[in-house]
Amino acid sequence: MGAATGLIENRGKGMFDKRVRTDDSVTSLVLRLACGLAILACGALAADAPPAFVKVTLETGKVASGSAAVVKDVLVGEVPGIRASLISLGPGGRHVEGRSNAEDKVYLVLEGRGAVVADGAPLSVERQTIVRLPVGSDTELAAAASSTLDVLVLRHALSDEDRVDLAAHPENQAGPYVRKFSECPTYGEAIKSAKTTSRTLLPKNIVPRMSIGTVETAGPDRVALHAHPMLEQFFLGLDGNDIVVHADGGQTTLGANELLHIPLGSSHGAEVAEGKKLHYVWMDFFRDREGLRWLETHKPNEPAKQP
Repeated sequence: MGAATGLIENRGKGMFDKRVRTDDSVTSLVLRLACGLAILACGALAADAPPAFVKVTLETGKVASGSAAVVKDVLVGEVPGIRASLISLGPGGRHVEGRSNAEDKVYLVLEGRGAVVADGAPLSVERQTIVRLPVGSDTELAAAASSTLDVLVLRHALSDEDRVDLAAHPENQAGPYVRKFSECPTYGEAIKSAKTTSRTLLPKNIVPRMSIGTVETAGPDRVALHAHPMLEQFFLGLDGNDIVVHADGGQTTLGANELLHIPLGSSHGAEVAEGKKLHYVWMDFFRDREGLRWLETHKPNEPAKQP
């Protein structure tokens, strides 16, 4: 009996050991599957997570007379090849931009009065004026004696392809381009209502791979959701702008003098509530010249409807 009992005990022990090893293997497999599913779930949540909006407030009209110019880079690194700077001058103040053949520059005058001086020739400017000078111009900003001057400068680093495009449009290098926002031509677009006023401030081919415009309407209204993976975009709120911007399930407010980076490739739009105003500048920075075809969705209004 003792031998038989021992045999049974040994068999039981062996069977138990085998079962334990099998359970360990199954447990390990289950844990691995659970971890894998957790990773996939986290990835899915990350993919579905609302985008992180990057926004900055541009403070204007704050520099006192006799103070040095204040130069502040904004939204640094948000768009490859673009450096945006707010330059603020007190009354009578001056700022030397100098000369650069490596960049194409656009100046958006946000507040105040003064001049953009190009190669010694002053160009009078006031709030809501856009200026683009030929590449390589020796440039200086000057505030009027009785006014501050705040200018958002967009510096676009030129690629070899950009230089080819500049050479293809020599007329744009012949002299300065200066326009008041309110005098720029209007256009229509399917994603906007009939009561919306859209303007092209900087048409394509003046600055390679860049275009700028404005949108204005009163609430309730909206700019429908749309996506353009071929370009990066900034929104700048103008006077009275009080809107909500949507992008891929997330949303943020945009007020006056706020500069917002629209997430690349996002499905985005904007809405304005009853009694509020939508008025912002859009700035398009295209990845390549092929992307400029997107601007074909902007349909110029008939001459009779132009301002």
